[in-house]
Amino acid sequence: MKNITIVGGGACGSAVFIELVIQILAEKLQDKVSLTLIERAEKVGYGLAFGTQQESHLLNTQADLMGIFAEEPEHFATWLNEKREKTKNTSTISKAEETYTSRQLYGDYVAEQLSIFKEKAKRGGIQVDYIHDEAIHLEAVKNEELKIDFEGRESITSAYVILALGTPKPNNFKECEAYPEFINFPWPVENLKRKVKKNDTVGVLGTSLSAIDTVLTLIDQEHQGNIKLISPEGLLPRVQPIKNEEIDRKFITLSNIHQLKRDENRKPKVKELFKLFMQEVEALEGFSLDWNSLKRDDRSAEELMEIDIYAAENNGDSILNLAYALRHDASTIWSWLSVEQKKHFGDWIGKYWQINRHAMPLHNAYKLKKLMEKDQLEVIGDFKEVNYLEDEGFEIKLNSGDKFKVDKLVNATGTPSEVESMENTLIQDLLQEKLIIPYEVGGIYIDERTMRVVTPQKDLPIYALGHINNGMLLDVNSVWFNVKSSMIAAKDILFKIQMNERIS
Repeated sequence: MKNITIVGGGACGSAVFIELVIQILAEKLQDKVSLTLIERAEKVGYGLAFGTQQESHLLNTQADLMGIFAEEPEHFATWLNEKREKTKNTSTISKAEETYTSRQLYGDYVAEQLSIFKEKAKRGGIQVDYIHDEAIHLEAVKNEELKIDFEGRESITSAYVILALGTPKPNNFKECEAYPEFINFPWPVENLKRKVKKNDTVGVLGTSLSAIDTVLTLIDQEHQGNIKLISPEGLLPRVQPIKNEEIDRKFITLSNIHQLKRDENRKPKVKELFKLFMQEVEALEGFSLDWNSLKRDDRSAEELMEIDIYAAENNGDSILNLAYALRHDASTIWSWLSVEQKKHFGDWIGKYWQINRHAMPLHNAYKLKKLMEKDQLEVIGDFKEVNYLEDEGFEIKLNSGDKFKVDKLVNATGTPSEVESMENTLIQDLLQEKLIIPYEVGGIYIDERTMRVVTPQKDLPIYALGHINNGMLLDVNSVWFNVKSSMIAAKDILFKIQMNERIS
């Protein structure tokens, strides 16, 4: 009997558990494989991302891509419609809210599916153990097994371990953590609610989707003070249309990029990819564009919000729709780039890719626009540093020399790319024990064909899913992508178990 242990019971951990149950039952492997699911939180299936109780925290991906089954992406949308029909809760829901529903509701969906497949595993004769604790140490032991140590219980051993560690906190402002006016992470939202007073001027470090959710949390609490979103670029995500326009790509295709590889006998360059992207956009528009005029750095957040809302209300513009159309090919194209070119991408156009690929729901954009119109919300770029002022909060300094004060400061920069900056006990233990190798662009080295971790000592049976793979896989912020990765990992593990049995 081979045991497979999943460390983490959020969306990724639930997805791979469900996929393993499906495959074990289909292959009739109940007498050969057992499962263990480890989750430190009380509620399994939610994780940090979907455990929020804030109804204003919406999914940033359309519901019809969010199914927990890799081959049934529409499953969540179907489930959602059935729920609404049962509760007769359709008349008051806008099209925007219907397309980008709440994270809390998605967490309910994942937890429900997990519960269903727990029961299926039990009825199907699969031995399953559930451990409510935090895994803090992992090491190889005899018989090529792995020993897992916990915060509050005895160790276990397993033949295979899948790391589904979710969203680690950042530790990029450790110098601020000693001060009570600093909130190091906006989740769970109780810290934010407890520490921020209604009339505080709140500085939010970051302008990405995490920062927007922080603003929405404050507004849900009827916050009256000013809110300042602060980052080096000062760029908000763009606005997702309710329905993206379908694009039949002619230029930036896997076929064309692969042809470039074989013709030139080398890996593609970012400038070549961007040239294809530009050709595609101009073909969609029907005329040449002044690309310099599309730069956002010197335009106000208010002006850009007006432009982006208008585009979203009209099914999105060509750039936004093309970024969306590339969602299934982006990681393959990314894997064809050298490390040097990946770094060049991040330095040159990474910020523009991020704001187009990971845009905000239209419903949230309307809320931010209202705050801007009331002069309650300000978006500030050119961030340099932060300093603590005794009994006065924090002073924010910009590269221009300008500075201003905030009463409370929230770190909403999001989960860091570099594994060294991920505040997670097990991740840092694996790093210290040299069981993972940091990837130069972010995250760790894995075999992207199988999700197996590349270990510096010997080939250990460790797999990884989610954000920890961000440097090699690019699109790890997308649930549908992580669900697909879960299926790949499950298939590889069960294939190895079957093959090893036949060989022996």
